[in-house]
Formats: sequence, C-alpha cells, structure tokens
Amino acid sequence: MKKTLNYQQLYEEEVSDSLLQSLEKPDRFFELSNSERMLVEELIDLGYNRALEDALDPELLEDTASLAADMGSQLYNFANMLKAWQQEQGNDDDSIT
Repeated sequence: MKKTLNYQQLYEEEVSDSLLQSLEKPDRFFELSNSERMLVEELIDLGYNRALEDALDPELLEDTASLAADMGSQLYNFANMLKAWQQEQGNDDDSIT
C-alpha cells in the first residue's frame, strides 16, 4: 500500500518559517516555481522511502519476529504456571488458558 504524501501540507506546516525566510522562499507551496516544487517533492519522496527502508529492514524484521515469538512462548508458559498454581491452591478458575 503506497501512502499518498501531501507535499503542500508538509511544506507549509512542517518546514520552519525561519528556514523559509532565510532561504527567501514563499510560505505557500504553490508560490514556489515549478522546479522548486519538483525539488521539494523529490526530497520528500527520497526521505520517505529511506525511512521506510530503514524501518522495514529485513534483518531487523526477522529479529523482531523472533523476539515476538519468544515473548509469546514465555507468556504462554507463564499462564500455564499460574494455572497450575491456582489449581494447587484449590481455586479452579478456568479464565487462564
């Protein structure tokens, strides 16, 4: 799923006023020249794609999936331990499985 980026909103709301003033650029996205708008769009696209690549690093995702599986296993074992303790105490509550 490709996210649609709102270049105008990013330019007008996220770029600091002080930077726009120091570069003598207009406050409004559509007041930029066509080539300036293309540059802003290209930079936003590159930054967005780089952030996605970094966040979706296959090695990092593999490590995260492994960690999640390990945590799930540990929680399951903990639930079983609690259930056994409850049964030993005579509180046979079936709410933990």
